[in-house]
Order: sequence, then C-alpha cells, then structure tokens
Amino acid sequence: MIQLLESPKYGYEILTDLRGGFKGCWEPKTGTIYPALQSLEKRKLIASALQSGKIHYSLTREGRSMIDEMSNYVAEYLMFNSKFIESTVANMPADFTQDVFSKIHASGIDEIIPEAPILEAISRLSDVSLKHEFLEQRKKVLKKKLNLVGRYLNNLDTEVP
Repeated sequence: MIQLLESPKYGYEILTDLRGGFKGCWEPKTGTIYPALQSLEKRKLIASALQSGKIHYSLTREGRSMIDEMSNYVAEYLMFNSKFIESTVANMPADFTQDVFSKIHASGIDEIIPEAPILEAISRLSDVSLKHEFLEQRKKVLKKKLNLVGRYLNNLDTEVP
C-alpha cells in the first residue's frame, strides 16, 4: 500500500519494486503479491482500474486513512529496530563482532548500523589491522552517504523557488 501513496501502479511494477527493495533477503512471487492485492481490494483499501491493458491499483480513501494510522506504528517500529541494532552491537563479543561485520560488509548493507555503536564495537577488536580495515570501510560508507546528501542539497539549491 505504501508503494501506492504517490501514484497508481500495476501488479508487476509493485512486484519488481519489492524484489529490488528486498534483494538478497526476500524474493516475492506473483503467487504472493496478486492474492495480497485482491485481499486489499476486497477490504476496500485499494481499487483497481484497467489502463493501457494493465490493471493498475490505487489507494482508496480508506487505504490512505489506514496508511496515516500506520505511520505512528512504522515510526515506532523503525525506532525499535534502531535501538535493537545498537543494543545488539554494543553487547557482542569482539570475535563475534568481527564475523558479523564481515558478513554485513560482504552483503553490501553497511548503512544499517548506527555509527556510535559500530565504532564502539570496532574499538573492542584486538586485531589493529582489522580495526583499520573496518574503520576504512565505515569511512567509505560515510563518504558515500555524504556525497548523496550533497547531491540532494545541490539539486535543492538549483531548484527555482
């Protein structure tokens, strides 16, 4: 339903977006997505309309209202997950930390760990060269994030008010 906040989408478009967003974690199938869409439509949370030979789904007023109600839940969920990650990282033994960070880095999702807990965990590692390697990885992640923020700031500065 969140995908439909900005504009209607057809089923395969939703499926493709989900696959891209969950790449490596979940591979949604058409047999999962279309029954879910039908259920949401039956509950009058979304509506379907045939456009250009494809069925496009859009939020109904009831669906938008539910999304509004869910925004508090989503915010709480994200805050909980952040605290869960921080707490987990803060309490991991050094050898376990090394293994977890290596797997996270290999998966390409370095951005998920908040900086303070990860830096504290890295400082507990005994191998200085490994500390250096992990800190260099964090530096690259942060540079990437800063560059992204810089691009958005530049785009904002060039917009005509």
